[in-house]
Amino acid sequence: MSLSASEVYHLTADELRQVCSERGLDNRGPVRLLRQRLADHIKGSIMGKSQDGDATQASVPNEVVQSETDLNLESCSHGGGRDSRNQVLGELLRQVSPLRSEEPEAILCFFARVEEIYGLGLVDDTGFVTRILPLVSGSLLRFLGECLREGSGWGECKIRLLEEYFPHFVRERLVRDLIVFNFQNEGQSLREYIEWVFRAANFLRYQASEQELVDRILMNLHPSVLAHAAFLERPRSRRELLRVVGLVEERAAVARERQRVEPTAPVVSGRDLSTRNVSRGTPGRSGGATRAPLKCWSCGRSGHLRRDCPNVSRSPGNGQSPGGRQAPGREF
Repeated sequence: MSLSASEVYHLTADELRQVCSERGLDNRGPVRLLRQRLADHIKGSIMGKSQDGDATQASVPNEVVQSETDLNLESCSHGGGRDSRNQVLGELLRQVSPLRSEEPEAILCFFARVEEIYGLGLVDDTGFVTRILPLVSGSLLRFLGECLREGSGWGECKIRLLEEYFPHFVRERLVRDLIVFNFQNEGQSLREYIEWVFRAANFLRYQASEQELVDRILMNLHPSVLAHAAFLERPRSRRELLRVVGLVEERAAVARERQRVEPTAPVVSGRDLSTRNVSRGTPGRSGGATRAPLKCWSCGRSGHLRRDCPNVSRSPGNGQSPGGRQAPGREF
């Protein structure tokens, strides 16, 4: 069974005794002594192989990579007996998609994501580089293996990565596409968009202050978002920007709720047109007030107007009734 020196400290007592027996070592004594004995044996074997020539030196990282791959696979299937920080780190790295391409955009997305996990400080630099080895392949696997063998820290490893995989013109293009002219799409998560711009700027070492980067993000926000932020105070830092984001999200939620509960009829001067005529008593409107029935001014009866009254004489005259009496309603 292939093991690395770091993996020894994750074995149980029974597993330690079994591995020691398989390698011809004394399997008696406390667990601490067994681990130290087995780790020294593995380190001595690796050092002996590294002195046999260049071909053997090239195989050392592969042995470490294989052992750490087995360790991560085992971490996915077993949870007991692990350090809590290693468990958290393992769960976070399981959410990162393996890097199968050497395109600059793919490398940037991968390392910007794992650098965010590195910022949590769960393990040291060597342990972190070791844990991400199973997620890369090809030249990047050899690159990280060299960094691990030479004891390079994460910061130095990232500088070497930028120099080797991101020449000047490639970096300038990514800065332009991902930061300067990276316009937010409609419906795109506002918080994810902001966090991605900051991660890309940090990884590409974009020479801009925090306030300048915030201003650039504000210029690239979608117009629908800017409409909700029109009367808010302009943020000057990342923290203030995230506070404004909270207010924008709240305004957008209120607007959606208002559209859901309010009627669809257009509103003029704050009054709904659908009830404007009903309140005035328009006939035929259901649920509203109706006009009083028509009443004749001539006979005083309902149901017709004076011009249609059957009691009014149609002969020319001055409004007098045939009997000489003045017709009702014609007193003036």
